[in-house]
Amino acid sequence: MGPNDHLRRRRVKRRVKVHELLATRASVDKLGARGISTREAEQLPRNHHVTTHNPREAPADAERVLLIGRTDGGRRLTLVIERTEDPSVWMIVTGWPATVGERTILGE
Repeated sequence: MGPNDHLRRRRVKRRVKVHELLATRASVDKLGARGISTREAEQLPRNHHVTTHNPREAPADAERVLLIGRTDGGRRLTLVIERTEDPSVWMIVTGWPATVGERTILGE
């Protein structure tokens, strides 16, 4: 049992189809403050990624999920995304470089 196994057990991976990500001016500013471009964020659904419930919300009621994945350049990022009326289109709320625990959830 590894030191981050408890993170994997606590966070339930969710099957979420993310075909398109939309960004607001506020989310672009939040990503930019962390050195993340919208181009990088939009790459995550096309590359290896997982979705998991947002630990700040109850899993059953979650309108937001975490999208953890890799960019084309290999950066590991975590995005908070919010459901839209179209189940395959999600709005970016914010994001950051993936933590060690989030990379563990990603399977690395």
